[in-house]
Formats: sequence, C-alpha cells, structure tokens
Amino acid sequence: MTIEIDDSGTGDIIGSAFILFWRRETNILIKKEVPLKLYQSPDFNNLTKEYIKNLFIETFKEMNIPKTEDIYLCTGNCFDLARVFLKEEKYNYHDAKIEGYLQDCVEQTYLDHIIEEYDVPAHRVSLESGAKRFFSLFHWVYQDFPRRKAFVKSGFPKWKTKWEIEAKNKWMLEMVNTDEKNSPHSKRNTYRKKWSHRR
Repeated sequence: MTIEIDDSGTGDIIGSAFILFWRRETNILIKKEVPLKLYQSPDFNNLTKEYIKNLFIETFKEMNIPKTEDIYLCTGNCFDLARVFLKEEKYNYHDAKIEGYLQDCVEQTYLDHIIEEYDVPAHRVSLESGAKRFFSLFHWVYQDFPRRKAFVKSGFPKWKTKWEIEAKNKWMLEMVNTDEKNSPHSKRNTYRKKWSHRR
C-alpha cells in the first residue's frame, strides 16, 4: 500500500489551507482543513506546523496506517513538525514531488473553498498555485479592501509590511477614480464633448 500527502493554500493570500491524504490502491482520500484564523496570528508559522502535525497523528489513526507502508510526502516546509513525528515514530516516509491525481485534488479543494466561502469568481483563479494565482487573489482583495481584508492570511510578514499598504492604496485610488467618473461635473464635461462633436 502507498500513501501520498500534499497541501494547498498554505502560500495563498486568502482562506484556509488543506492537507490531503490519499491511499492509492484503495483510492481512500481524506481531506483536512487548516483554519484561516491560525494564519492570522503573528506566530502562524509555529501554530500551523503544530496543527498539521496533529492532523497527521489524527489521520494516521483514522486510516490505520502501518509503519511499513510507503508514505510519499510533499517537500513543503509546512510539514516540518510532521516529518519529526514520522521520524520519531519510524514511519517509512519519503520526501517527494507530488504530481498528478492528488496534486489536482488538493488544489481543487482549495479553489472550491475560496469560491464557495468568499465568492471568488472561478475564472479569476488557476488550478496551479504560484505567482499568477497570488496576484489574481491580491487584485480581488483590494477591489473591496475594507470587507475582504478579513479573509487574508494577515500573519504573513509581508502582508503587514508591503501587501496590506499596497492593497489599501490601490483600493483608495479606485474609489477616487470611481467618484470622479460619477461626479456631476464629470458628466457635464462628457455631455459637452458629445454636443461639441455633434456641432
């Protein structure tokens, strides 16, 4: 028997993260959530790693995983304490690049979460994680910054020092531009231009 384990959402700017455990031969798939509130703490790095380690302990009991079973674990550093658990308990695990079925499942789990929970438009986010998805979600956040900032993993150091400031500034700029477009003065100027063109 073989177990594969992968994560999604751990580096994305909004929402919870997810850990999926898959036994290939029986197609048993267990999904576990790492809640957003842990990522909103300044100590998120330690809190989430400890939480994920406990998810391993819980799920290994749930799946009745023997120590002889081959376990392939994503190389992400969110699993640092989980690896300590695996080594101490002498499980037969290997660090690996997870691809194919499980990778698609875990990324889709994260996308379903942000689409259903926060109404993120499905066309705005790609299945593949990385810079493209990060900036797409960042753009979505700043479009309604006062409300959507509550969905952000605000414990990330760069959120406070860079991205929060940039998101607020972009939102304020959009508000100013919207006000100018909707102002009576702007409408009068548009009317004059149309009238002048007709003459």
